[in-house]
Amino acid sequence: MELSEALPFIEANHFALVSTVGASGRAQTTVVSAGLVDGQVSFVSRADTVKVRNVRRSGHCSVTLINPDNRRYVTVQGAASVHSWDNTDEATLLDLLRSAYGAAGRQPESWADFDASMREEQRTVVLVTPERVYGSLRVRG
Repeated sequence: MELSEALPFIEANHFALVSTVGASGRAQTTVVSAGLVDGQVSFVSRADTVKVRNVRRSGHCSVTLINPDNRRYVTVQGAASVHSWDNTDEATLLDLLRSAYGAAGRQPESWADFDASMREEQRTVVLVTPERVYGSLRVRG
């Protein structure tokens, strides 16, 4: 499947599973909200989570976006980068956090409160560059 075929689905569905590989080689999977930012799949997480540590170590992850109503899904696998308070300037990171939240279908009531929470919680953005895209988009009748 080409990314272009999956774009409408990704833009409409934000419930996702992120899969990473731990240092032991075991899979680790977590539920997140995900979306598309500048051609990359994005999700937000606290900096100290297992998934973020795994992405930092391996540089890769998979994100499976799911429509729970009809069980259609798209999986995006690829190189992943972590944008955090220790490697991204504040203004750029806050813009990226806002974009990632918006792309995942979430909008805060107050951007000032949002920014303060992101700082306090040390939230990061993970961006996954699509290298392999597959899934099940056809709804069977």
